[in-house]
Amino acid sequence: MAAVCLFAVMPQAQAAQAAVKPMVPNDTFYGWEWGMEMIGAPQAWALAEAAPTSTREVVVAVVDGGVDFTHPDLKGALWTDPDEKPNKQDDDADGYVDDLHGWNFVTNASDTRPMGGSVVARGAWEHGTMTSSLIAGRGNDNIGMAGMAWKAKIMPLVILGADGSGGTERLAKAIRYAIYHHADIINLSLEGEEEDQDVSQAITEATARGILVVIAAGNGPMGKGVDLDKYPLFPSCQKGAAGQGVLVVSAVDDFGERNPSSNYGNCVNIAAPGTEILAGRPIYDPLGQPKDVSGYGMWNGTSLAAPFVSGAAALLKALNPDWTGEQLADRILDTVQPFSDAKAAAGLGRGVLDAAEALKPPTNAAKYGPLMVSAANPGNSPMIWVTDLKGEPIYSFMAGNEGDHRGLRAVFVLWDEDRRPEVLIVPQGDVTGAWRVYRLDGVLLAAGQVSQGPQDTVKGGFLLASQDLKASGRQTVLLTEAAGQRAWRLEPDKGLGKAFYATLDEKAYGSMAVGMQHPAQTIVLLVRSMPNSSLKVMRDWGLGEEASVTTTRPENLFITEGRTESGRELIRLIQSGKPTYLLERGGALDVSSQAVNDPVWRQAPLGLDVPGKKGRKSYDFWPR
Repeated sequence: MAAVCLFAVMPQAQAAQAAVKPMVPNDTFYGWEWGMEMIGAPQAWALAEAAPTSTREVVVAVVDGGVDFTHPDLKGALWTDPDEKPNKQDDDADGYVDDLHGWNFVTNASDTRPMGGSVVARGAWEHGTMTSSLIAGRGNDNIGMAGMAWKAKIMPLVILGADGSGGTERLAKAIRYAIYHHADIINLSLEGEEEDQDVSQAITEATARGILVVIAAGNGPMGKGVDLDKYPLFPSCQKGAAGQGVLVVSAVDDFGERNPSSNYGNCVNIAAPGTEILAGRPIYDPLGQPKDVSGYGMWNGTSLAAPFVSGAAALLKALNPDWTGEQLADRILDTVQPFSDAKAAAGLGRGVLDAAEALKPPTNAAKYGPLMVSAANPGNSPMIWVTDLKGEPIYSFMAGNEGDHRGLRAVFVLWDEDRRPEVLIVPQGDVTGAWRVYRLDGVLLAAGQVSQGPQDTVKGGFLLASQDLKASGRQTVLLTEAAGQRAWRLEPDKGLGKAFYATLDEKAYGSMAVGMQHPAQTIVLLVRSMPNSSLKVMRDWGLGEEASVTTTRPENLFITEGRTESGRELIRLIQSGKPTYLLERGGALDVSSQAVNDPVWRQAPLGLDVPGKKGRKSYDFWPR
């Protein structure tokens, strides 16, 4: 098991000014927080305050040492597991008992406070509180300091012991805990040496699920940074799924120059303040005594720089709850402050974090989303519309012959290497099983069909679903026979696979599917039969688990996938009346007949009516 340890060893305040009056907090020590001014935090806070935001909490998992949540700047910042109860049972089936507020992977217990004792490394004792205070320290409250995201919640995941070291096994477990519990951002202010395959896979899984992973670039020995191009270190040089969703952060001083201890190289994406940074520390000493402990201190290093980026990402996520980690990373990198001396700044990333610019409304909705794809109903020319969530058009194009009025079905799919979604469409009821992939601007990229002749027809045509089953950043499309027994997998790198039987019931009324992120990256397949329909789960290796659904009219049974206001994933099954909901909770899908308040339906094989737009139905949203 490889070792992982903590480390802690400014660009001048020239962020582009947002067109809003800066919000300068009244915290006692804010005058010492030069880094906040440098990255435009006052403008970012004003933009965040002025914008309508989701009520869903943004959760940042801090994989680090223990955290003192009795600290006055962290009160109210502690995440709570909504599915766990203090009853000495594993209510949420995650393998951890009574983990109401995270987990300590060192002691294998729920106590996530700093680990004290007579022999404790000073940096280890303070480190988790330090990083957490920069991310989510409560601001503008006349107390202490201000962190970046005042309303964010911290999920403390302790992997570093009292000596400041930990193992990669703990790190992988902590990342997967954050995935399981719906963290939005993971902050890794820690460093290691050799690449660990389990950690690498865990980061890939996190980014493929839409989580942003922020990693400190690390500090070199003896105050001299390491060239990561010559000596790659991990997780500093870790990439996410399809190379996306990870931000590696270097440290600079108040002149925008590299802190001499900061590592550098092509692994690094962005720079942030990391010299003489004010942050919180536990308000008691390692023996539990509050005497002569101020609760604040000054530190240096990339451990400080990474939380600035995580906090800015949390503000951005609150404004754009539908964005994935990939969109958050893109927006942050697209809005950096360029270095004044590009040659001197080589290896420090694209530029210095600019939270104010990042939080301004983007003008390129097609890049960041969220997007909705809708398609023409039968009786209309074969049009595809790509719009924002309000239905305002971004792209529209004709997908076929203008005289073909069969109607279309559509799904977003990541088909090529540009990391923008493409649209896969099929004509409704088409017995040849024809499919086509279009770029958002209507350029045809790929096409094919299943039928080899009149003896080999697709009953009822195709219904569509897509999901990243391999956690690779590329999506699999499942084509299901709307009125038959068969299904086909279509993958960008492999093309169309052989047909397989979703059911052996020759009297089946067809099947349809939706993609899900949680509790696992799967495609959930509904096979409609009498007297019992079934739900099957498709993973990368094939069909697996199955559950029975009693039905009296399977021809009227259909499925949609969506999100609750709190971000929970759910499936809705409707058959001739009151729907049944399958709500993701505690790592499983719980059956509920009670209505879910104001869900946003994101993937619907049969389509959903678009308000105010006759002649079309929406089928899919992006990003998912």
